[in-house]
Amino acid sequence: MTVDKLRDYIECGNEIEFKFNGKDYSITYGIFDGKEKISFCEFYQETTEVDTFEDLLEVSRDGVSVLQMWESLSEDDVWIY
Repeated sequence: MTVDKLRDYIECGNEIEFKFNGKDYSITYGIFDGKEKISFCEFYQETTEVDTFEDLLEVSRDGVSVLQMWESLSEDDVWIY
């Protein structure tokens, strides 16, 4: 998947779920401390909230950034709501 496709999903406010290395992840949105944030997490694990798309790309889990995860995915690995 391309970074431009992820940016499009984020800008449209789509909630995103994807599978990477056998684990399920999500990107959602919410109000935290009175500010709109992008939230990233592995299902049922602690979330990371960021202010910008660029910050989201740098978030990492198990030594792999969201950008690296996303670029390795196929359309079959991603669910958009």
